[in-house]
Amino acid sequence: MKKIIILLLCCGVLVSMVGCGDNTAPPPMESPSTTVSKTVIIETPTETTPPITAVEPTEEEKVPIPTESKDQANEQTVTATEPTTTVKPKDEPKPTTTKKPTGSSAAENSKDNGCITIVETEDPPTEEIIIPPKPSADIVAQKVAEYINQFRTEQGDVTATVIPGLTEYYNYRCTQLKTNFAHDTIDQRAAAVALQYGEYVDWSLYGIEGEENYYTANVREAIGKGNWGGTSDEIAHSIANGFRNSKGHWSYVGNSKYTYMAVGVMYDGYYWYVCVCLDSENTDLK
Repeated sequence: MKKIIILLLCCGVLVSMVGCGDNTAPPPMESPSTTVSKTVIIETPTETTPPITAVEPTEEEKVPIPTESKDQANEQTVTATEPTTTVKPKDEPKPTTTKKPTGSSAAENSKDNGCITIVETEDPPTEEIIIPPKPSADIVAQKVAEYINQFRTEQGDVTATVIPGLTEYYNYRCTQLKTNFAHDTIDQRAAAVALQYGEYVDWSLYGIEGEENYYTANVREAIGKGNWGGTSDEIAHSIANGFRNSKGHWSYVGNSKYTYMAVGVMYDGYYWYVCVCLDSENTDLK
């Protein structure tokens, strides 16, 4: 509409200019160059746009709305939260108490280790019991011979001389007594043969062929077995006194006829084994 009005106005001005000067055109003449400016007409919209006003979002609009991706469109994530309930127990469990039983009335000291309560009592000092090691069998054997000679002297008899070789023989006999506690002539001969001790019997001297020659100690022996305890001196006294109180054993152990003696002793962890032998001759010289 505005374009049409402007166009009509321009045509009227042009007609009025042409009608002036008796309709004669003036002679041509050079006129200065004119500059035609191009008028750009910007069409403004008829509807007015209200100015933009910043509006403060409400509290509900501040909460971000979760967006749902295409991959998660078919999946729903449900988070279950268990309600937290605090209940005060009616009866709280009491801590376990371990009490060390004692017979004393000493003051009790409580000690807490974080889990249970331990009640300890102070015991009175007790005497430490020291168990001495078993004495040496050789020492016991030596003391047995000393006590036998002491008992001999007390009754008016002569003492007996201890023979080293015969002592070795009766130490061997003690090992046999562990399995056969008896006056066994076969064991006695086996001990003499093993040590080649005593009298050597050669049957050929008697005109006998085919018999096996052997050794024999040919002595009187007294054997004993017991679980004696104490020191070496106490054990030896018990052994010697036991032979003295035995009438059959003391008849040759305490007899002055037998002037040579040997004592063998062995301990197997529970029993003491002892052999006392007497001889009227020095068997070591044979």
